[in-house]
Amino acid sequence: MQLYKLVERNLSEIEERTIEHFRYYFDDKRCFALIGEYVIAALSDENCNNLENLKQEAVENMDSLIHTPPDFSTYVMDDKYGLVVMNYEIYGVSPEVLSDEEVESGKMTIVTGLVVRGMCLEACDAGEIIAIYNKEDSIL
Repeated sequence: MQLYKLVERNLSEIEERTIEHFRYYFDDKRCFALIGEYVIAALSDENCNNLENLKQEAVENMDSLIHTPPDFSTYVMDDKYGLVVMNYEIYGVSPEVLSDEEVESGKMTIVTGLVVRGMCLEACDAGEIIAIYNKEDSIL
């Protein structure tokens, strides 16, 4: 696995934690771009050997999302965080562990879901790729 930092600053603790969340959620078997503090764009396996293609795919996914209706689904993950899944494989994780009621019911509240959805939309609108996680050892 390899992490390519695309910003000229250190990653924040939140950004590092988000990368770890998605490495765990994807079982280290997907490439993805960190595009917001709690937001990633999942990337296709066919591009995992080319950094430029990965960046282009992330930009296209972000652009596509902000030009379509923002449909989303919510999930309670086994680590007790909430996950929002949007079109074009944009994912957001809740900033905090969900409430006991959400975890017990297996359903994220609409308020939490809308907050995470908003973070996804803001990240796509900003259009910045912070880092790319590559499941492969290196990019050719």
